[in-house]
Amino acid sequence: MDKYNLGIIGCGNMGEAILKGVLDGCFLESCQILFYDKDNTREKYIKRKYKVNAANEIIELVKKTRYILVAVKPQDIKTVLDEIKISFNYKLNTIISIVAGIPTFYIEKTLGSNASVIRIMPNAPALFGKGMAAVSKGKFVKKRDLLFAERLIKSVGDYVLIEENYQNIATALNGSGPAYFFLFCKYLIECGIRNGLDLETSKKLVINTMIGAGVTIKESGSDLDSLIKKVASPGGTTEAALKEFGRGKLGKIIIKAVESAKKRAYELQEFLD
Repeated sequence: MDKYNLGIIGCGNMGEAILKGVLDGCFLESCQILFYDKDNTREKYIKRKYKVNAANEIIELVKKTRYILVAVKPQDIKTVLDEIKISFNYKLNTIISIVAGIPTFYIEKTLGSNASVIRIMPNAPALFGKGMAAVSKGKFVKKRDLLFAERLIKSVGDYVLIEENYQNIATALNGSGPAYFFLFCKYLIECGIRNGLDLETSKKLVINTMIGAGVTIKESGSDLDSLIKKVASPGGTTEAALKEFGRGKLGKIIIKAVESAKKRAYELQEFLD
């Protein structure tokens, strides 16, 4: 049974990011990991790059692995769980799901047992070892299983442990959040170009400013209002820009956007009924 510690179903961007992090961080060795991907081209690429074995089918992966990382699209979850169920043993197997919008109780119900299910919402910076994830445990999770999942996700960044009813707002914050910052940076870069800077110069100014701002928030120990005040001198350029954000009701726009993302996370669950 324990020939492999980890089985990965779906090696798209996030599945690959976790695989890479687990290997780079020496949490597991390649010989301890088995994966399955329905895309033959993707399967060959993962085998060649990471020297891990591929299962011929999901049933085989479940039989041979202890922890099963499900990293597929929400619309594929029912089909995948139906295949997992054929050989799933709740006394031996644990499910770690990073499928957006899919609650643990749905997985438990579909597998028809007291399955140990852990739900994780990672984000895109996991591709570079700087991810932020929200972790929630299902009804039947054992402490050792949660510790494994925490070590797994720690290999690609950091995490917070939250109650599952907060997962959809977490999705709207950390799951979707990188795209919000990307968009803001895009507009700033365009402003630089509009005012005569070349693309590379504008990108370097904006990107490194964003990185520096993030480090400052994390390391300074100051609250955000204090940090804003330190930069925004009375009557200065920053204050002028911030006033324009206020006139444009940026705060309300952000709140509305996050609420829309959260609403969509709930909508992803509707097809489960």
